[in-house]
Amino acid sequence: MASEDAVVQRLLDKIDEKRKRIVVIGDTLTDVWVHGHLKECQDGCRKFVEMWRQYTPGGAANAARCLTNWGVDVSLYGRTKSDRATKTRFVTSDGAIVFRWDDEATKLDCSSYQWARDCALEMVSFAGAVLLSDYDKGFMEPTFIREVVSLCSRLDIPCVADAKRQPATYAGSILKCNASYQNRYNEALAKKGCLVITYGCMSPIVWNDDEPCGLGYDLHPVQCVNHVGAGDCFAAHLVLALAYGFSLRDSAALAHSAGRVYVQHSHGRPPTLVEIIADCTAIRAL
Repeated sequence: MASEDAVVQRLLDKIDEKRKRIVVIGDTLTDVWVHGHLKECQDGCRKFVEMWRQYTPGGAANAARCLTNWGVDVSLYGRTKSDRATKTRFVTSDGAIVFRWDDEATKLDCSSYQWARDCALEMVSFAGAVLLSDYDKGFMEPTFIREVVSLCSRLDIPCVADAKRQPATYAGSILKCNASYQNRYNEALAKKGCLVITYGCMSPIVWNDDEPCGLGYDLHPVQCVNHVGAGDCFAAHLVLALAYGFSLRDSAALAHSAGRVYVQHSHGRPPTLVEIIADCTAIRAL
């Protein structure tokens, strides 16, 4: 089992040798962060007074953005920026999210995006690995998911599905999910061969050929400033490492460190390589 900082350095060496392409396909979202404060008002309810706002990519777009600092090529396929479902979070000065408003008016009709699906299928052939980022917002039709997974299987390209729907939807892929998803589909997941389950601040569990394993170490706590999109960051780094031939366990370890860095910053800021290496080094020193 390699030390975690050695995994990062090996990955950087492999990227220097060959710059691969990561293909991210899925539900692109827009996250809106409205910063301000709550006050009483004459309408018999509390009002939120906006001071400023920030727009950031969400969902599949966030996953693609999280790989910005690695020097690899990333191709993203999903809804265009002007046609994405929006999640607006109202945030007070202490960082608390007091309300979330989801605008999903665009969810039902994805018929105009067949061109994007066709382009994604063409690009899979040039991928080092593929991430299916499914938020069940309409872009990821089950038949399309099966097409992508089948093509990746034929070409021997790692394909990870960040899942929201039942496991059978992603049959043949490496499934990435969280504890809530595990609780919902536990019986179906018992039949899944390659699986990574995240547990928030706790270490993920990796299932490979029906044998579960952890990372093999305990983690020091980090301050969570923002949890939104941490799963996207984890999934993106998991796919990145798999693209370069790392084991599922080592890939999950790298992804977990990237996620730990991610949650320490607001507005979904992509983790830097220096920060990921520092986190891995600190883990080894425990």
